[in-house]
Amino acid sequence: MKKILLFLLFIPLFSQAQIEKTIKLKLAVMQNFIAKGEEGLTMFWQTKGKITFGIVNYTEEQNPIFKELFIQQYKELETIYMKMISSEDSKDTDLFVKTLIRQEDDYRKLLTPEQLKKYSHQLAEFEKSNAQAHDSYSSLFFSDNLLKEFKASFQYKKKTPN
Repeated sequence: MKKILLFLLFIPLFSQAQIEKTIKLKLAVMQNFIAKGEEGLTMFWQTKGKITFGIVNYTEEQNPIFKELFIQQYKELETIYMKMISSEDSKDTDLFVKTLIRQEDDYRKLLTPEQLKKYSHQLAEFEKSNAQAHDSYSSLFFSDNLLKEFKASFQYKKKTPN
C-alpha cells in the first residue's frame, strides 16, 4: 500500500516534467522556424503537412484546407512567440501554450473520424514505445494524453460563442 501511495505522489511530478519538456520542445521548434525568416513559414506548414499526411492520408480536397490552417497557425504563433520573447511575461507564455492547445483542437476538428483515430493511435504508439519519435512529434503535435495533461495544467477552456 505504501508503494502505491508513493507512486501516486509522483504522478503530478512526472506530468509536470513532461509538460515542461514538451513546452521546451515546442519553443525550440518555433524558434528554429522563426530564425529562418520568411522561409520559416513555408518550412512550418510543409513540415506539419508532411508529417500528418503520412499518418492520416489527406484527401485532395483536404490538402489546401490543411495548408491554409498550418499557415494561419504559424502566423498566429509567430506573433505570440515574438511578444513572449520580448516581454518575458508568464501571461504571454500561457497565451502561447493555450494557443497551441486550441490549434491542436482546430486541427483535430478537420479530420474525419477515421483520420482522427489513426492520428491518435499513431501518437499514442510513439508515446508508449518510441521516446525519440514521441519527442519529435510532441514538438509540433499533442498525443491524446499530452493534450489532456496540458488542458488540465493550463486550465484550458473552450471559448463558447455568445
